[in-house]
Amino acid sequence: MDRHLIHLKITVSALTRQRPEMLSALLESWGGMTVPENCSVQCLVVENDTVPHSEAVVQAYGETLPNGMPLLYALETEPGIPFGRNCAARHAIAHGSDLLCFMDDDETVAQDWLDRLVTGYRTSSAVLLGAPLRAAPPSGAETAIQRLMLSNIENRYLTKERKASKRATLEDTGGVTIVTNNWLGETRLFTDHNIWFDETMRMTGGTDAKFYAETVAAGLPVGWVDNAFVYERIPPERLSFWYQAARGRDQSNAYMRRRLERRPLNAVMQIATAPLRMVILVGLIVLLPFQPKKRFIDIARTAGWLVGVLSIPFGYKSALYKKVTGH
Repeated sequence: MDRHLIHLKITVSALTRQRPEMLSALLESWGGMTVPENCSVQCLVVENDTVPHSEAVVQAYGETLPNGMPLLYALETEPGIPFGRNCAARHAIAHGSDLLCFMDDDETVAQDWLDRLVTGYRTSSAVLLGAPLRAAPPSGAETAIQRLMLSNIENRYLTKERKASKRATLEDTGGVTIVTNNWLGETRLFTDHNIWFDETMRMTGGTDAKFYAETVAAGLPVGWVDNAFVYERIPPERLSFWYQAARGRDQSNAYMRRRLERRPLNAVMQIATAPLRMVILVGLIVLLPFQPKKRFIDIARTAGWLVGVLSIPFGYKSALYKKVTGH
């Protein structure tokens, strides 16, 4: 059946935890979104906490956003991002949604974001689609070092965006991983194919990458929408060298542990590249004075990769999302 002829029910969801200022900015951008034609859209905030810290923030916007989209709230008291994501999926299914969209609570969406995402879905055969992430402009309160790191993050995101635009299409991501900072999927991924966010990975991160991998392994079509933008607001505490190194450490640790379980030989071969990465790290340090807006974060992430991977034999396990940042 032609997807253009189907009236789509869509749940747009974000997971939050104790970040009222960022959540308010997201809700404001939701209220300014264009509602795609022939669609019914509801917006859902899932709070992952033991008590409803953010419920009042959501209630302050009322039951309906300025564009007419219903605004809903749910509390998931089981700690861990995959529990919150699965809560949103169950909610979308219970409300009869055909599609579920995810973004993070530290993001805002472009006015045409959902319209472009849905257009991409209707133009493709994909059941799971991703789209680019960009860094929001600086607030003006950053220190010099924080501004430098923000410039590095901006360049990093734009580099990823350009690579994705060359490799990925509406019918194939070309290996670009679809993650939940900008995500659209059919709810039948959960109901018909029994693909869920892995709740055993409570605090490690990487459950969206695993969800994507399982979708591809099931032979289901995936795609990329290159013009549906979300913008990440990066708080000062994430603009430090040490935070970025720790993020690289925990992401590489979670990724390599998953590889060791599913493709151990491939994982061992990647771990064996550690000496080469050390050489690369030295080269990045040499380049830093000449390319400060690109190499500062590369040094942090490469150092973090080495620590995250080489600490696996010593029992280190990522707890990337145990600590909340961005209050």
